[in-house]
Amino acid sequence: MDEPFTRPIRGDFSMIRRASFTTAAMLAAGAALLAFVPASASQSGKPATSNSGRIAIGDGVDGRISRSNATYTVQGRAGQRLRAALSSDDFDTVLRLRGPGGFEVENDDAGGSLNSLVDAVLPVDGAYSLTVSSFNNEGSGAFRLGTMDPARPVGGIAPAIVLGQSLTGALTRSDATALSGEYVDYYAFTGRRGQAVTFDLGSDSIDTLLSVYLPDGRVESNDDLSAGENTNSRLSITLPADGTYHVAASSFGRGMTGPYAVRLSETAAGVRTVRPAGGQAQVYALTIGVADYERMSTLSRTDEDATRIAAALRNQGILAEGSANLVNADATRANVRRALDRMAAAMGPDDLLMVFYSGHGDKVEGMTTERDGSAETMELFDAALYDYELADWMADIEGRVLLVMDSCFSGGFDQIVDARDERMGVFSSDADTLSLVATENKAGGYISAIFRAALEGEADLDRDAALTAGELSEFMRMRFYRTILDNPLATDAQDFRDAMTPGWQHIVIDRGGDGMAHGQVLMTLGGGPRQVARAN
Repeated sequence: MDEPFTRPIRGDFSMIRRASFTTAAMLAAGAALLAFVPASASQSGKPATSNSGRIAIGDGVDGRISRSNATYTVQGRAGQRLRAALSSDDFDTVLRLRGPGGFEVENDDAGGSLNSLVDAVLPVDGAYSLTVSSFNNEGSGAFRLGTMDPARPVGGIAPAIVLGQSLTGALTRSDATALSGEYVDYYAFTGRRGQAVTFDLGSDSIDTLLSVYLPDGRVESNDDLSAGENTNSRLSITLPADGTYHVAASSFGRGMTGPYAVRLSETAAGVRTVRPAGGQAQVYALTIGVADYERMSTLSRTDEDATRIAAALRNQGILAEGSANLVNADATRANVRRALDRMAAAMGPDDLLMVFYSGHGDKVEGMTTERDGSAETMELFDAALYDYELADWMADIEGRVLLVMDSCFSGGFDQIVDARDERMGVFSSDADTLSLVATENKAGGYISAIFRAALEGEADLDRDAALTAGELSEFMRMRFYRTILDNPLATDAQDFRDAMTPGWQHIVIDRGGDGMAHGQVLMTLGGGPRQVARAN
């Protein structure tokens, strides 16, 4: 700790205190912890008191409702991130954000509490409304509403910290406070896209909480590096973009004070890092669809599935140059191999490789390459591509991978997902089960239609434009089971003897255990004009 001491940012902040909105609950909700309300929100240095009117992002307000609503107007910019938190000791809160073009986000209970938290990326410039109400309009009493732009969490200029530097500081009662009540100090770090940086926060007297704000306003947090051993915090992150990162040194519980040390260092080789997708991240998509087979029975619209998936990505503005849409006679083994090799070489550190397939699949018994004696296939136009062959072709791809297959027996390709971290698979059926066509959905398969809707924005459940692995998993399952609730997809299952028995088609989602984390951002939607990638 021989580096020169730099005083962390402090200032005249007033706290909006949350009733029962604990740090643990906030972490569970995946919410940013460190929202501030500057003293300039009112002449008195406290949140303004009002039941309606205009507030600026970064301001807070105290109010009261009696079986009614309170509405506040804020001005926002396209692409700006707005986080708003509503708390009350008196009633079960509901917070709703509305904006131009029918934009709407609502939250009732956040992080296991009865308080509310809205976190959204604003789609256009203009006026937005924040409406405070109680659940079922049955409650009344006092409330506190706080807002922030988490891309600019500091009201002033935070002291700089550079890679390789250690700084010491102390949490004191004169510090700024977080929305959840903890004291906090800020440091600013200028990072480059692709850097692997380890952030450490340690203390002998504080149960530390480390948060790193990304330039786009998202946050990564860590409480205890080694649960049960100590209460120090560490985050290893592959930075998603060039820009200023704000490092927040805080505590897990309210009222904690004492000295700490914060350090930034290069991440050691072999250490797994958090890899947030940045605004520059692209999707390298290999979309494959075969309908007009010559060597087996034809299918309906499976070629259109691939084309529409590629169109959905293009309309979102995230389809990388060099992506490939291979349909019918172009969907050959040689073309698939060449496309995979080309995209793997072109991918950046936070890009996503997405392989989508819609067409026939088969199950081949008596294979010595598989533990269970069965191999599953992707039936391309000219020949079969076996699961173990595709696994070999993709063995050296280090970036994030999303494999989506709408074909019979597709669940058998899970070995590709399980081979490395940061891979996810969505399969239309188990490894021993046939998949059905979805003519009524104007698609070749059920999974294709649902996945297309996901990419059009419907899977962005919290409306923050960042599509996470967890959101995609939940949306795919939810939409699939709503589709088949009244009419289960009765089909056939094939066992290791090649015997067919009655079965049912079910979606299979594999994130490789913890290999693809629930909160991992797969892609950032909305980089281009929102158009519907559907054709009749």
